[in-house]
Amino acid sequence: MANWGLNIDEYQRLIGKFSNSKRLIVEGKTDKCFFTILLDEFSQSTDKLSKQKTVDIDDIDTFIKNDDSIKTFTINVTGNRKKIERIHKNVKNLPKYDNLVFFVDREFRYFTILINGNMKDRLKKHKVSGSLVWSRGHSIENYLFDFTVLRQPLRRLTDIEIFEDVINNFENIFYLVIAFATAISMTFKDCEKIQELENTIDWEIIEINDSEVNLKLDNWKKRMCERKGLCNEMAEHIISTYQNWYNKIKTDNLDIDILRWLCHGHIGIKVILEAYRSCISYCVSRKIEEDVLNQKSNQQKIIKELTKKIQISKEKYIWEEFANWWADKAVRNECFYPIELLEKLGFQSQKSS
Repeated sequence: MANWGLNIDEYQRLIGKFSNSKRLIVEGKTDKCFFTILLDEFSQSTDKLSKQKTVDIDDIDTFIKNDDSIKTFTINVTGNRKKIERIHKNVKNLPKYDNLVFFVDREFRYFTILINGNMKDRLKKHKVSGSLVWSRGHSIENYLFDFTVLRQPLRRLTDIEIFEDVINNFENIFYLVIAFATAISMTFKDCEKIQELENTIDWEIIEINDSEVNLKLDNWKKRMCERKGLCNEMAEHIISTYQNWYNKIKTDNLDIDILRWLCHGHIGIKVILEAYRSCISYCVSRKIEEDVLNQKSNQQKIIKELTKKIQISKEKYIWEEFANWWADKAVRNECFYPIELLEKLGFQSQKSS
């Protein structure tokens, strides 16, 4: 199956000449999952527009095979953004272009990111070029960086006995969680180790209380050295970079509306989830210390039992739960979502100019 798929020229001709209905082209399986859920939600709730036909959603990761036809413009490129931008450019003059809509990650474009200077979002909207729409933030996961979107699915992942304490604490520190996730993102970006280090952060080395979110730095250093084979000097450099970014973000009190869009989407949602797990552990430990649960002697066993729901849930299932609630709120216009993309697909009325 490694060579399954079309080469890029074949795919361009196919969609540019034979797409007789609306077609959405996205980068990967996560994007396809999110938009499948979002479009289904809108198709069931659209009453002012005619009943929508099914939109075909192609993820480039599946449809385009990695052969010599794409190597010339994907050198040093992570992900599938360049492929989609190339396809969009090449189908503009084909007969079915108006039936095509393309969605790509913004990544870090049009952000000012200076450790010793300003951090700004210079775009502050969805960039639209013809049928090509950028995500509002780094990638599609950033739409989830909203406490009101996360609350309901987190409830389903939390034992009801402790949910109220956990969710209230998490809401109180949510800004710090986003700041923390952004600092991790900027660190991995600066050190050019995004993929290598993303799995070194989990709930066991995140420290949370009523007013703080921090990393257990000695534990993190040990993981980087033992699991990833980094030398002490490199691990210490990464830790120093993280501390500088986190201190800057907190000292400058950067607006969450900058942080939530700047943060690396995939890393951010994983860090948010691990921080929530740490929050569960903190709240359970506090209840045990207060003897509310009357089980001081079995603290670790109780923590394990009360975090079982979230620990055994597959990451894909959790993300789908988040996406479902995001789509539900989007239909009611209670959160950010790519309105321009839905307009182009016919799920919302075009705004008058």
